[in-house]
Parts: sequence; C-alpha cells; structure tokens
Amino acid sequence: MSNILDTLKELDINFTQEQGERINTKVANILSYTPRIGVFGKTGAGKSSLCNALFGKEICKVSDIEACTREPQDVLLNIGDGKGITLLDVPGVGENQERDEEYSELYQNLIPELDVILWVLKGDDRAFSVDIDFYLNVVKPHIEEGKPFILVLNQADKIEPFREWDLKNRAPSQKQAANIEMKISGVANEFSVKQSIVVAVSAEEKYGLMRLIDEIIFSLPDEKKLSLAKQVPKENLSSEAKKEAEVSFSRVVSNTISGATSGASIGAKIAGPVGAKVGAVLGAVGGFFSSFW
Repeated sequence: MSNILDTLKELDINFTQEQGERINTKVANILSYTPRIGVFGKTGAGKSSLCNALFGKEICKVSDIEACTREPQDVLLNIGDGKGITLLDVPGVGENQERDEEYSELYQNLIPELDVILWVLKGDDRAFSVDIDFYLNVVKPHIEEGKPFILVLNQADKIEPFREWDLKNRAPSQKQAANIEMKISGVANEFSVKQSIVVAVSAEEKYGLMRLIDEIIFSLPDEKKLSLAKQVPKENLSSEAKKEAEVSFSRVVSNTISGATSGASIGAKIAGPVGAKVGAVLGAVGGFFSSFW
C-alpha cells in the first residue's frame, strides 16, 4: 500500500497525511475483512462435505449415519495471509416439524449477518418442497433486499445415469451432463430464480467447485471480493475470479482516492479531471497485486 501513497505524494506536494490515513484505513479494512458465508439446506444434502471441499480442509464434521450439525458451526478458516473466512454451517432442515420451526427462527436471526447464502440441495432428490418452503418464507425476503444467494446442486455425480460418471476425470458423461443441465433448469423454475445462480457440484468428486467460487466472488460487493479470493485454494480459484477481485479492489481504491484527494491539486498537475489522477496510481495498485497472491 505504501507505493500507492508514495505515488500520490509525488503527484501532489499538497497531499496531506490525513488524506493518506483515510486511504490507508479504507484499504486496510478491505484486506482484513472476514467474509461470512452461510451454508443452509436439508439434512443429508452434504453441506459439511461441501464446506470441506470448497476450502480444501476438514473443517466441518461429516457423518453418513446421522445429522451432525445440531448447532451452527461458526468456523474461522484461514488459508492465506488474510484474516480468513467465517463459514457458518447450520443445522439442516427437514428432520421434523418441531425442529424446522426452531431452525426457521434460527435462520431468520443468522441471515442478516451473512455476506452470501449458499442453499445446498441434494442432486438426486426428486422433490424440494421443504427447501422451497424455507426459501419463500425465510430466505427470499433478504434476497429481495440484495443479499447474495446461490443454490448449490450438490452430489451431481449421483444424477442419472450415475454409473456413467467418469471417475478418472471427475466429470459427467455426455448424457449425464445433459441431465445435470436439465436438473439445473428444473430447480431454477421451481425456485423462480435465474438459472445462473444454480450451480451443480460434487463435493466428493471435486466437481464444479471453481464454478461455485466464481459465482460467490462475482456476487459480492467490490470491497468484499478480494479478501475471499485470497482464502480460496488455488485449484478452486479461476483466472476470471482472480481478475474480478483485482479489478474490484482497484475500483474501491480509485473511489477512495477520489474522495480523499478531492480539492487537492493533483488534477491540475497531471492535466485532467479527478479521474485522471486516479489513473496515475493504478500502476502502483498493479505492483501491489504482484506480491499479494
């Protein structure tokens, strides 16, 4: 960050310490931010397995026998040099009516604190009535207020014809891929959402994880993308998501510089409006990224 501030000082002798501190504080807050991701869905959909697969660590308890998550598991995950990610693995719905009523209230209290909601569906389920009920009554009001929401179609390798799954390449056969696309379309219709926010994955087969990370990063506000991208294992972070995080960070820095230096003489010095002085420091931002990843 110091190279960006040094560039600003070179452009304007009137650039003040106060302006530098405002910029430095904003950037420090971005880099130290801890994204909070909620993982919801029906019991048995593979929420805990998905958390483990997405971030490359055994961070949530997994069991094939019983529903493991009875209380919200608030897991601080730190993979990179940033402050980390908080994954909230919550108890699954659909066990019984009494628990669902309890969880409905729990979800209502938790959702406002989250940066993004992942709702995990079991890929080979034929009916999603419980999921849809919770979506309409608990989740949708928050989405309408702008909360990022992604439907995750987990265990995609179990979608028919499941025996055609390519184990070597961890990918569906041509026929299975077509059925997965049909399933995605059907889920989008049932939930009345855009097809683009329905992502098919297999936590067990490590399939579709990069696509899901892409959707998460692109759904977040600019100031929250970089801190999440920093924590994703390299094998799950696409070049597109990495670029989006960098561009978003540059936009925030540019806007911060514009606000902090308004009234200074940089614009006159480099011959142009406020936008020109911002452009003059983007090379310094690029230098920051070269050592960031």
